[in-house]
Amino acid sequence: MEEEPVFPPDAGASTQNLRAVTDDGAAQPTNRVENEFGGRPMFRDESPAGPTGSTTAEIDLSEIDDDYGGGGRPFPKMLLLVAGFVAILLIGGGGAFLIATSGASDADLAAGEAPETPVALETGDLFPDSIDVAGRSYTLSTTDDTDECQTAAHGGYGGVLTENNCQQIVRATYVNEESSTAVTVGIAAMGSPEEAQAAERAQDLGSAKWFAGLQGEDGSGAERMDVAGGHGSGARWGPYLVFSLAAASDGRVNDSRTEELAEISEGFLDLPLNSLGEIVGE
Repeated sequence: MEEEPVFPPDAGASTQNLRAVTDDGAAQPTNRVENEFGGRPMFRDESPAGPTGSTTAEIDLSEIDDDYGGGGRPFPKMLLLVAGFVAILLIGGGGAFLIATSGASDADLAAGEAPETPVALETGDLFPDSIDVAGRSYTLSTTDDTDECQTAAHGGYGGVLTENNCQQIVRATYVNEESSTAVTVGIAAMGSPEEAQAAERAQDLGSAKWFAGLQGEDGSGAERMDVAGGHGSGARWGPYLVFSLAAASDGRVNDSRTEELAEISEGFLDLPLNSLGEIVGE
């Protein structure tokens, strides 16, 4: 029986409703987000990390126009969240947003100590044709392997990856049997653990400076993953950053699915972490 990856109790987290931000260095199309979903980042401030690695993020929603969001439910004046890294994005149209915590930072894999340098990754070794997560079956829809890391990121995060010697990003997108949920999961191989940490710290999910979802073919249930809003989770192990984004197949954010998408996103993180443990341990 394979050992599950072990996450330290003080591990950080990163979750967010993501939208693409127009950027010349980003390969993923972004105009559909502005046209159909709207939204703007609501991240106001973030204090320095404390001794345990946690960060306090204060999100102020008081400046939202009363008519913004099309008459959705009222917003609290302020939300105070404590986690490794949290941010919030208001999605226009229905006034929906998700807030959650998940993932881990500096994941401690049972396979052994974290490596100092990355190895070449193959999608066939990392991503099986099907997987069960949170009680549901998912089928592999599409994969991508690139050494042009900026093409697999949104906003200015592509430049961050390049500056920190990103060598490879592998991604896969899975779709459930009902074609109602799609998940992009991936691994970014940085040049060193220090560069991976720097790239992690530069993430700003509130302005979509993060990894991009991998779009599937039309009719696959994953055709909107490049612009979808959903629940993102991430972890770091040595020179590797792992990430997952769970979203509704139509790309829209529905706050009634907060817990469901959080469970799915977090569950999918086990896939790249377990695969990395096996590959590095060989």
